[in-house]
Amino acid sequence: MNQQRSHKGKVTICLVNTYDNLKWHDIHSRNIARAAPLCYYTGFDLCLFDFPFKEDYKEFLLKEVKENTTIGEGGKYIEELINHGKLTAVNDPNKLKGVFIATTSKPEKSCDIETLTKNIIEGDDSIFFIGLGRRGLPREIRKMTNYHLDITGKGISLETCSAIGFIMGRIYEKINL
Repeated sequence: MNQQRSHKGKVTICLVNTYDNLKWHDIHSRNIARAAPLCYYTGFDLCLFDFPFKEDYKEFLLKEVKENTTIGEGGKYIEELINHGKLTAVNDPNKLKGVFIATTSKPEKSCDIETLTKNIIEGDDSIFFIGLGRRGLPREIRKMTNYHLDITGKGISLETCSAIGFIMGRIYEKINL
């Protein structure tokens, strides 16, 4: 794990399942497998919100990702996150602690990256909600967040995995300058 931590607040990347929440699909595995190495590198926590886990999510993820994707070295980074206590799954946002930030190209409660990362450096735990799929974040998630971040600053909608990488890269860059 990257130990280059110059900030006091914890950063959590919360992937919000906007696909089927009753049945597991390959797209779930692929999105998690893509986010895990980025979280591992940056030292950020990974939270999975409203995913259709029917059993212990940690064991399920390790098995599912290892068997069904080659992304993220077959589950290596998911296992690392689990071993370091940096992977959680929740269905109730009230179980999460920190400042809630919606990532969106259409912000209603706008906030810039400099303000958010300054708060992280000063000690705020921050949870960045990222919606999977073309619908983005559900309205109920957007309403419960404290801030809305348009990572491009120009209202440009990004493909899910591009957005995950860009959001994490910008946050990491800003808090580790």
